[in-house]
Amino acid sequence: MNGFGCRYVVLNAISMQVVGIVATNWLLISDKSPQGIFDGNCITLAQLHSNAVDYPKSGQPVKLDAIPRVTRDKPDYMAPETANIDDYYKSQRALGHLFRAIDLPIEQQPSLQRGGRRRRRGRNTDELVDGLNRLNVEDAWESNLYRAVEEWVQDFIDADQDVDEEDSASITQLFQRYASELKLICASNTLSRTDKPLLEEEAIIGTIAQKTSQRHKRKDAISKLREGTDLLVRGIREELAGDDSVEPEESLTRAWMAWELAVSEGTSFGAQSFGWIALGAIFEAIKEINEE
Repeated sequence: MNGFGCRYVVLNAISMQVVGIVATNWLLISDKSPQGIFDGNCITLAQLHSNAVDYPKSGQPVKLDAIPRVTRDKPDYMAPETANIDDYYKSQRALGHLFRAIDLPIEQQPSLQRGGRRRRRGRNTDELVDGLNRLNVEDAWESNLYRAVEEWVQDFIDADQDVDEEDSASITQLFQRYASELKLICASNTLSRTDKPLLEEEAIIGTIAQKTSQRHKRKDAISKLREGTDLLVRGIREELAGDDSVEPEESLTRAWMAWELAVSEGTSFGAQSFGWIALGAIFEAIKEINEE
């Protein structure tokens, strides 16, 4: 790395450190102040944040003594996952209410008990599942959403036409491969070897709901999870769309078949997220048709 590259890396690191301090102080002040984000110090911090981000280009650093100071007490939503929550005050902001609305167990490292048996604490992600079930796509497909999309697709293709057996087999194989690879991703990105596989909902959202005292470990696992699902989803979308020689109408037909297959699979693993991928492919194909 040359001198200019080293200088840029150093400046960028300094900038990010100051940006972090400014952002954290903004959050703390806006949480406690009656004026919220309109507090004078928050407005000052907003300008300092902009200056800190521009530092690598402008060369004008943000001085630490220019950053408004904050009290040492912090809101409960900023507490480390395994810390004593009683040492933090209850935030009355939206973040505080959201934080307290979810209570997940702490992942513990397996320990030996009598007889050499391992003890482990089970995962409980009921809150995540219940929340996502409120957006249950299966129910939506059986009601207004399904009919609305079907009517829209009918403007471009005959959605009720007989299905080509070869295309049907191809879409079925595509779904089976998607579900299989997604299941592998869920199994290989858990926080510990003894843990259960991640839920389909966790994989698609790109998060791991379980708490852990090893925050960097979860951060790395989430990063790998998102990378894996991103590559998988992109690959499925490309196969539904086909190459450049495929007409948008044909892509739309395949996407519609994929969505109908997802509906028929109900709540089987991978079906609901496969349906969302197919729905995105439907919208993309219709967009291409309208642009022609």
